[in-house]
Amino acid sequence: MGASRLTAQARERFIEAGDLNGVRVREPIEVSWRRSQFFGVDVDKLDPPYRPDVDPGTSLGLAARPVLDRLESALAGTPMTVILTDARGRVIARRAGDKTLNRLLDRIRLAVGFSYAEEYVGTNGIGTALEDKRASHVFGAEHYSTLLQGMSCAAAPIRHPLSGRVEGVIDLTCRSAHSSPLMTALVQEAAADIAQRLLEDSTQRERALLAEFLSATRRAGRPIVTVSDRLVITNPAAAQLLQPNDQARLRDRALELLASRRDAVDSIVLSSGQMARVRYRPVEVGMVAAGAVIEINLNREPGQSVRVPPRPEAPWGGLAGHHPSWLNACHQVETRCRARTWTLLLGEPGVGKLAIAEAAHRRCFPSSHVGVLDAADCGPDVLAWLDLLRSHLREPCATVILRRVDRLDSATARLLTQTLQEEAEVAASGTWVTATATDETSAAVKELHDFFPVTVTVPPLRHRIDDLREIVPALLQRRQRERQVTCSGEAMQVLLRMAWPGNVAELDRVLGAALLRRRAGQIQIGDLPEQCHAITRRILTPMEAVERDAIARALIEAAGDKARAAALLGISRATIYRKIQTYGIDVREQVATRRDPRPGPRGGGAVRAGLKRA
Repeated sequence: MGASRLTAQARERFIEAGDLNGVRVREPIEVSWRRSQFFGVDVDKLDPPYRPDVDPGTSLGLAARPVLDRLESALAGTPMTVILTDARGRVIARRAGDKTLNRLLDRIRLAVGFSYAEEYVGTNGIGTALEDKRASHVFGAEHYSTLLQGMSCAAAPIRHPLSGRVEGVIDLTCRSAHSSPLMTALVQEAAADIAQRLLEDSTQRERALLAEFLSATRRAGRPIVTVSDRLVITNPAAAQLLQPNDQARLRDRALELLASRRDAVDSIVLSSGQMARVRYRPVEVGMVAAGAVIEINLNREPGQSVRVPPRPEAPWGGLAGHHPSWLNACHQVETRCRARTWTLLLGEPGVGKLAIAEAAHRRCFPSSHVGVLDAADCGPDVLAWLDLLRSHLREPCATVILRRVDRLDSATARLLTQTLQEEAEVAASGTWVTATATDETSAAVKELHDFFPVTVTVPPLRHRIDDLREIVPALLQRRQRERQVTCSGEAMQVLLRMAWPGNVAELDRVLGAALLRRRAGQIQIGDLPEQCHAITRRILTPMEAVERDAIARALIEAAGDKARAAALLGISRATIYRKIQTYGIDVREQVATRRDPRPGPRGGGAVRAGLKRA
């Protein structure tokens, strides 16, 4: 039996049973299959994320251009395509290849703007090279996705010679029938050529950055930071003022702004509690942004002493969490509320934007009026909704919170803009207006942009996952009256492993469901709803979430018997095996609890949740 057929059989066995059962495949491929399984990649569907804002003028794109030109010329007329991606696997250039091959690549979305990272499409040359940080050749049935079985791809990571960081990947892709063992050697040579050009370009950029830093330090006489993707330089004033997390926030913000290639001004609350006005100025060498010079102004006269206010150990108003990104968002909102500066709060659904705005109001102006208007409640009677807004705006020193303004259509957003314009003089007497939104690119947010000069982004729960240890007790206390139910350590570990795409609001719903099962004592793993028994690294669609929960319920009902659960659901064994792996479903602890009930309230006992990890 041919090696390709043996690999195909091993893959089918792995997808159905989650194990190779002694069948051998190349070690890098087996490890990659297990990563793909852990990521929850769908073997029957290719849906890589797409971003249209591909910039060919990055340092990687410019360094790779001559190498791509050479390869395109050499491969002209051959059934092979050369592909360049960034460090996240997103395609930024595709060259050569015949028309038939390029049409095929378009169908499997191996095109400019799409990401071929392993977490999205499974084992493939590009994604596997990024994960392993070395050259990778994936042939035919070695691909995790069914739709890639007929392809062959060889890829090599491009490392920057100075930092050692992987900047991107150079890849050769063709049909399996046209594959050659020389593909790996060719991409490794191309990756080395691009790396050498990156070295030559970076020397020139870093010299330019250093010159701008020295000039700004002499000219400004204030704290100066200069950053690039590999470098952070501070003058003595900045080194004394900034904590490590302050430097990290400034650097991340500067790198975000470099794509716009224009000056920007922002305000942040430093770790010391001081409010700083920050100017970001890009430094360019030719057509490439080399980095940025950051000037920090504490709004005081030279030589004037500054009393640093003590920073609270925790957020105010009953909000839980100590992560620096969360604390920074809370204190920025408080500062804007106290100054009555109209503010836009951005963040994913359920992160706590409304809670922060209400807590800031209670802290700063507890005795004044607060009005909350939800765009979701606007409905067909827009004029009545706007009249209610006017009544809130005319209250003295009021706080008005406009929730989910990105849900407004363009026509309603224009009417809202007109109303705010008409009421501006009344509102100027001390009214604070804050709006919340998830999508900052929506037409409504763009329409309202001029009214909200300050934007504060609230971090998602997955970026401050350790805060769950404080958030869970706070949510339980809020939901309970006379009962005192707590969360067991084992259940907390399950909660800490979840991705929480719905953020704090989703966590609150999960705890509410657990309290329906647990009336006293400690919440155990068995008390958590079905969604907590599936760990996946991607956000599921509503239909997928329903499917996941149905499979988990059927498995619990069938005492873990997959064949019986498949029969209950009316699906094949192969399908339920695949879905269990895709959604990361593991109900062993619930099944064990049912088989071996323990004394005490239902679901009691210390059990551990199993999670199959690669």
